[in-house]
Amino acid sequence: MNKLFTIVVLVLGLSASAHADVVPSKMKLVVAKEESVSSDLLLILRKAKLDSNKIQFSRSNSPLNQVEIQCQDNQVKLTVMANDEEWSSVFYYGLQKLGFYFPHPRIQISPHEVDLLKSCQKTFKFEPAFKFRGFHLHTLHPNEWVHGFLMGKTEIAMDFVRWMARNYQNIFDLNLVRQKKKRIYRNLKAPFKLAKELGIYPGISLGAALHQQNSFKLLNLLRAVTGVGSQKALKKKLKKVANGIDFSFLTMEAGTSEFTPVAYKRAIGWMEGAASVLNPMERQLFIKVHVSSNQTHPEYGNFNFLPQYTNSTVGIFPHTVMFYGLYDEHVPMYGNENFFEIRDFTLREKSKRPTWYYPETSYFIFMDVDVPLLLTDYLTSRAEDMKNLSLENLEGHINFTTGHELGYWLMDWTVALMSNKEYAFDPMIGLKLLGEDQESWKAIVDFQTKHIKKNGIISMITAANFQDEISKKHRIHDRNLLKELAKNPELNEEEILKLSNAIDELPSTAKIKNKELRDLMDVTFLRIHHARQLRMALRYQKKSPRRAEHIQKAREYRAKAKPLMDTHVNEFERYPKAKVFSKHKNPTSYQLGYGEYAKDLRLWKREEEQVRRNKWNPFFMNIYSIWNIIF
Repeated sequence: MNKLFTIVVLVLGLSASAHADVVPSKMKLVVAKEESVSSDLLLILRKAKLDSNKIQFSRSNSPLNQVEIQCQDNQVKLTVMANDEEWSSVFYYGLQKLGFYFPHPRIQISPHEVDLLKSCQKTFKFEPAFKFRGFHLHTLHPNEWVHGFLMGKTEIAMDFVRWMARNYQNIFDLNLVRQKKKRIYRNLKAPFKLAKELGIYPGISLGAALHQQNSFKLLNLLRAVTGVGSQKALKKKLKKVANGIDFSFLTMEAGTSEFTPVAYKRAIGWMEGAASVLNPMERQLFIKVHVSSNQTHPEYGNFNFLPQYTNSTVGIFPHTVMFYGLYDEHVPMYGNENFFEIRDFTLREKSKRPTWYYPETSYFIFMDVDVPLLLTDYLTSRAEDMKNLSLENLEGHINFTTGHELGYWLMDWTVALMSNKEYAFDPMIGLKLLGEDQESWKAIVDFQTKHIKKNGIISMITAANFQDEISKKHRIHDRNLLKELAKNPELNEEEILKLSNAIDELPSTAKIKNKELRDLMDVTFLRIHHARQLRMALRYQKKSPRRAEHIQKAREYRAKAKPLMDTHVNEFERYPKAKVFSKHKNPTSYQLGYGEYAKDLRLWKREEEQVRRNKWNPFFMNIYSIWNIIF
């Protein structure tokens, strides 16, 4: 008996210590309202063309976090036994067990009435991988959420909030941009209210002095650089923002950009000053921890890691970029060899301050959605990171996303699903629930990991941006520019060989059932052919017939991809009011939608013209205004 008692105490002690090594966020508790969840259920049933009384639910406060499904008299009843914080997630999990899926805010997959009965008389326990799980909407990019949350197209915002709840997510934030404060407050009021009524903690992201991409900031450039009166001014403006917006947490950038610091001690003061404003309001402050590698100080080290010198009320968002993860051996981005340093920082700081991991499922500028490329390593990298960090008992996971169009809803939906431990961090879970052919997709995923990621052809099928073209040392992604390949035949042949090897092993897309995903994967694979032909053209002199021949072949691959993109826009544009695929005025630095250049394959054409004309100036056919981005 004594031995048994000792074992029980030991196990409980180990369990308690595992949880004690995480510092919790301090936010006012958000509890979903039953009437709001009931209203959402009616919308779901109406969309499914089911009777409004077909599914009923009741809830009781319990630590079990489980849902019992009972069927009687042609009606389904969900009995939710869960704590206040998780009960709505448990309810929506119950709907998922009945066969309701929500891959996209404007896509609902509903079960047939007869299929509802398959889960009757069963009980399911919901186990989230993270206490807080959700998405950062990067509204510094010109996406549907800019229109939904910042431009008054509120139905877009409300659809997203419901999608979050229906996929048991409970946090989100978005960037504020430079607009009149009253307009910001007015536009955020309804979606933030709905979020809280559905059990979601809403947040905002801004800069202390962030100057890039038209970000909202608390300090002007003069105060940021000189420091004169900066602490007082920051607190004053932050109080106004906090009084105007009912957010639960705030994420702040410390530098003037993700690559340029301010005075280190001053930045520490701003962080603690902001926390001192938010703490009495029960709102959590987080600081973004970037992966840029060019900001160091003899005393404080890496500027991005400055939060380690603040008090424990200051939380952190350790960030990784693109489809690379914390456990990848090779990460050729932002001057890094890998992300091990930020991984170690994350694991070290989680016992000192609130810590939410902040990875990506889209990057945007020249790297995925605007090429466009449908990159499956977003699925595998996010799965590996989530699995390992869940084992480390990390408190939060908030995923950076540019938008849900061009197939990237699959990435975000899969991340949302993987926050449920039942799915064992399976990167294919979204595809499985869609009824896709698993062997076909496994071949595609394996191919992309081998060739696009590990063999590095990602640097050949993405496009060089302005920073890549003006700086060899601080490129966004390590790559050989076309102008460098033109001068180095040996290097050019190495890339041709890698692309040729990939083409030899291209998997079939014929068994992809979802037409949207199949077309986008075909475009991705056509881009590999296109990149190879341009490098083959570089074997020959500028006006050589052989160069012209290969450029023409590259054009032909673009011509094959163009009808697929036209079809995509015609059949799968789900946010016509957001003008995702056209030029338009908006409050970001980009006066177009993030799919506008993908639609026309503009990056492909730019490279063709660079090779044809031997024009390597970074301003040649430049797509995005660097001045608008900086200022």
